[in-house]
Amino acid sequence: EPKTIIVKNLSWNVDEDWLRTEFAACGEITGVRIQLDRDTGRSRGFGFIDFTEPAAVTKALETLQGHEIDGREVTIDKCESNPRNKEARANKFGDTPSAPSQTLFVGNVSFDCDEDTLWQAFADFGSVKSVRLPTDRDTGKPKGFGYVEFEDQAGATAAFQAGTQGLEIAGRSVRLDYSQPRDNSGGDRGGRGGFGGRGGGRGGFGGDRGG
Repeated sequence: EPKTIIVKNLSWNVDEDWLRTEFAACGEITGVRIQLDRDTGRSRGFGFIDFTEPAAVTKALETLQGHEIDGREVTIDKCESNPRNKEARANKFGDTPSAPSQTLFVGNVSFDCDEDTLWQAFADFGSVKSVRLPTDRDTGKPKGFGYVEFEDQAGATAAFQAGTQGLEIAGRSVRLDYSQPRDNSGGDRGGRGGFGGRGGGRGGFGGDRGG
């Protein structure tokens, strides 16, 4: 019996913690994943919830189908969870990892997390070259995702593998994927592999950490 549901028509404001709260009454939850656009870090409007018991799936379908979350009525479907179907689901919904690189996309980042915190969290896995936390141009607030570039691919791989087991930073479980480096000709401030522009003008940040 399926223990996983897919929740569609989600507002972009709904993060994994919010989604977990909405479905907590259905049964014990083992995992929540909101699918993010790899280019923007923004929610793609759907996510998956894993329960410990099939009965929780039934309860969710019976009690929360059409439930309104952040002003939008969500649609819930059962989702098979055996490995073969997981692979098919990943291909269907674009949930497969990107090609390995020296740079990681970090999703579901706490708004309380700054670049220093992110740097320190990933320094355990290898030599970090640069960190970037994009902010909203209008509000200046973090967008909830970031990029961490390592000096070599080994560091990025070690961090990515740790992320598959669950990696918590600033109180939130982050989601990791490989990110392809930007074109250096794009004029990004900082110019360190295209990921040096930290937006805050913090010249010298990382200058004493290089190795």
